[in-house]
Amino acid sequence: MIVINDKYGVVLDPGTLTVGITKPGFYKVGLWPIEDQLTVMERAVDDLFNCLDPTTRFSMGQPNREGMLSKAGFTTYFMVGLTFGILAVALLFIALGGGV
Repeated sequence: MIVINDKYGVVLDPGTLTVGITKPGFYKVGLWPIEDQLTVMERAVDDLFNCLDPTTRFSMGQPNREGMLSKAGFTTYFMVGLTFGILAVALLFIALGGGV
C-alpha cells in the first residue's frame, strides 16, 4: 500500500490502482469517502449552474420561487434606466437655461 495522505488515511493499492481508506493495522480499499465528497461537489456545481438560469431557483431557496431572479433583474434595470433618463432630462433642462 502507498500512503497518499496519512492525516486522512488515504492509501493507494498499487496492484489494482484503487484509492482507499486505512485504519491502524487494517487496510480497506474503497472509493466511498472520495465518492461522497464528489457527490457533494457535483450538487454544488449543479446549484451554481442553476444560478445562471433565471427561471430556476436555488437549492436552498424557498419553494415556489422559480423565476424570481428574472423579475428582480427586470425591476433593477428598469429603475436604473428610469434614474438615468430623469437625470438626462434634468441635464437637458439645465443646459437650455433652466438652471439660473
